[in-house]
Amino acid sequence: MKYFPVIADVLFYAACIFLLGFCVLRYFEMPVTLSAAVCALLALAGGLATFLIESRSRTKRYLSAKEQAERDAILMHLSLAPPEQAAASIASALAEEGRKSEQKGEELLLDGKPAELLFRMEPASADDLAPLIRRHGGNFILCCNTLSEAAQALIKRFPVEVIGGEEIYQLLKRTGKLPARLLGEAPPKSRHRDKLRAVFKKSNARPFFVSGALLLIMSLFTLFPVYYLITGSILLLLSAGLRLLAPA
Repeated sequence: MKYFPVIADVLFYAACIFLLGFCVLRYFEMPVTLSAAVCALLALAGGLATFLIESRSRTKRYLSAKEQAERDAILMHLSLAPPEQAAASIASALAEEGRKSEQKGEELLLDGKPAELLFRMEPASADDLAPLIRRHGGNFILCCNTLSEAAQALIKRFPVEVIGGEEIYQLLKRTGKLPARLLGEAPPKSRHRDKLRAVFKKSNARPFFVSGALLLIMSLFTLFPVYYLITGSILLLLSAGLRLLAPA
């Protein structure tokens, strides 16, 4: 099932190429057999090109975008959540990984060392780090989302173990400790742009394809094929565009 989405796209684009090309060639009165042979070769070439491109980049491209949005939502949640809740989530996840963790309210110990949570909506500054360094003498574990350049330069001077936002997100995901409900999620809004997105989304590629294909097939039998050929071609190209570019 790993390559099922890629194979589905290969068949989809090959069908688009064959159907569109066949109807155009028949409009210019090329023989049926020759039109079918030429379009079959074009469809085969297009399908092969689609497979080579998508098998390399499709999964990585879409998953990375999805994971990035999920990561940002998780880090915002940790920034807004009460410190003891954030500490509990991280302690539970690290315990799943075999690290010894103890929690008392907002205080967290990892492998016997104090751990400080410094989740901020903006990159943590050197001023945010200074009190923690004074408190622990630089010998502690820092859990944060991001650090400013000055904070990164400061923390390199001390033996601080930094667990950054990307690592925390991967840890929570890997151990199944992602929060079920996230703080800071925007409520759904009904806007004209959202309505357009509802129309031009990937799942609507199939209806556009079916409509375009029927119009192209009708152009083979009607006395005035231009309208059907142009309209069907537009719908078919729109369907291919939605399949390739539109969000799910």
